Amino acid sequence: MSTGTCYGVPTVPSGSTFTAWDYVVFGLILAISAAIGLFYAFSGGKQKTTKEFLLADKSMSAVPVALSLFASFFSASTLLGTPAEVYMQGTMYWMCVWGAMATPIVGATLFGPFLHRLKVLSVFEYLEMRFMSKSVRLLGAFLFIIKMMLGMGIVMYGPATALTEVTGIPVWAAIVSIGVVCGFYTTIGGMKAVIWTDVFQTVVMISGLLAAIIQGCIETGGIENAWQTAEEGGRIEFFDFNPDPTVRHTFWTLVVGNFFAWLPPYSVDQQMIQRYSSTRNIKQATIALLINIPSIFVMITLCSLLGVIMFGYYAPMKCDPLKSGRVSDPNQLVPRFVMDIFDFAPGIPGLFVACLFSGALSSVSSMLNSLAAVVWEDIFKLSRCARNASDRTATITTKLLALGFSAVGIGMAFLFSFVGGTVLQMSLAFNGAAGAPMVGLFILGCFVPWSNWIGALAGGILGFAFPMWISIGAYVEKPPVTKPMYYSLECCNVTSFVDNATDFVFSTLTSFSTQETQSTTTAPEVSGIVELYTVSYLWYTAIGILTTVIVGTVVSFLTGYTKPETLDPKLLISYVDRFWCCFPEACRSKFRCGIDYSAVKSESESNSEDENSGKYTDIFASDIDTNVTLKSIQRNHITEDDGESVSSNQVQESSFSKF
Repeated sequence: MSTGTCYGVPTVPSGSTFTAWDYVVFGLILAISAAIGLFYAFSGGKQKTTKEFLLADKSMSAVPVALSLFASFFSASTLLGTPAEVYMQGTMYWMCVWGAMATPIVGATLFGPFLHRLKVLSVFEYLEMRFMSKSVRLLGAFLFIIKMMLGMGIVMYGPATALTEVTGIPVWAAIVSIGVVCGFYTTIGGMKAVIWTDVFQTVVMISGLLAAIIQGCIETGGIENAWQTAEEGGRIEFFDFNPDPTVRHTFWTLVVGNFFAWLPPYSVDQQMIQRYSSTRNIKQATIALLINIPSIFVMITLCSLLGVIMFGYYAPMKCDPLKSGRVSDPNQLVPRFVMDIFDFAPGIPGLFVACLFSGALSSVSSMLNSLAAVVWEDIFKLSRCARNASDRTATITTKLLALGFSAVGIGMAFLFSFVGGTVLQMSLAFNGAAGAPMVGLFILGCFVPWSNWIGALAGGILGFAFPMWISIGAYVEKPPVTKPMYYSLECCNVTSFVDNATDFVFSTLTSFSTQETQSTTTAPEVSGIVELYTVSYLWYTAIGILTTVIVGTVVSFLTGYTKPETLDPKLLISYVDRFWCCFPEACRSKFRCGIDYSAVKSESESNSEDENSGKYTDIFASDIDTNVTLKSIQRNHITEDDGESVSSNQVQESSFSKF
């Protein structure tokens, strides 16, 4: 790095932009993604059946599915937000890796095998089976649709701001390009195109990230120098055991809170279950999920390391790029850094921006395919016309749905362009609030045998409304931050940004407002309802899940709880046998609530043997009406004890069947 005249510190880079080579590299990577879609549109079965379009013919192996899951859940929000978070607030955020790594284990050992055994295309089919209520199923589908629309807007908006920073292309044009490319290859190529494009995009993401880290180390004189600079700037901190939930990031918030925040995508999310079901057998599906454990560790660690290197690069210049006006948004810090360190290497910035776009494309394509499946299975098929439709009609409809939702995603991205803050925090907060009640509904169904459809409805609605209310309230009220960080503008040669001062406090708000300079004076105390809005955004999902389960259980008992012995054990998960397997049988039997799980265990072992031999049940093998399956399950609920012939769940369903 060259030196300047401001106290001998390095000069601020002039700020390069995209060259012709950058556009070539960027365009080539987008073209390859589209080409993969074209390949699968005209190969194999040519995406003419719903089985091929939505489940890739159940022909995928573990590795591509694992990489597809990884790429879908690690979007541009992670690539842009995590380094920016570490740069602005320090390495404390890295502790979230431990909570995140635990979530694939839950999916691989509990919900994944359970839902795979039921052979459902939409995960919300289970809710109707368990609660005998279409309204609960529709609630789950509605929550998923809301979550996906919010997610699409966030992951499209992030890389659009990055492209605008380095090219000058308007944000609207960048957003539209993501939506069009993604909608194109998802619509024509189906799940196979989504998975294999995700594999390619994962390679691009890792390549761009490593390129930035390696060159950043060179520019800062090595990782040791960058680490020392970050430590001197107060950015190195890992352990804060403060139990206060209003502190934005603590050990408990990042490990426990983040576990709940990551639980929806790796447990009962339609995207995960659809990929789980696209594998050849349950063994391959389980391996795919477990591969994500080390992948999560590597990605979060690399992104956090990039944030440390960014601080080590800019801090010695005494000119923060955000406060000096070189970038207008925290989400532009990473692309600005890449342009500064690669101003000598045309093409590399194009690779990195393509890396960000790849993260967005992989996430959005997965959302589009899953949204098409849910809307068709859970909403359209409520009508007799759709239930009797041919498979060709169903396939065309789901393709059009995927295309239509790409337009919805573009609109949501424009909406989020008016919401400040990092895309990482927006993603975890809004998606967490919307995903929490889905997890809560499945916990009620699988682990709380007394719950009924009324409790599930009440719990799901309140479990969605409460954390979303906190999210919106935090944005509107903008409560004060809890951890200000210091930056310097001493060598920027810019005076219009300051009022006779050199050092400023910069902090990330607990809400989603644009990061603002704070004074060193004590923040005003908050009270009343505003105090609720200061709760860390990473607790929103936990709040939603607990609200759903507690309210659902209480309401179920108040309205006539379901008798556990009347339920089909196939629709429950025996937590006693899963978690207390080391206890004596005499002890475990007392906590099974009179439910006999032995038949389920025998059938599960039989299905596993059939899958390994290629004799698995095909959920598309026939066009049997869903009501036939539900009626067969309902018959299993009938008991003959003391002349009682109808379970409480049946009574509830019969009273609600008109809906």
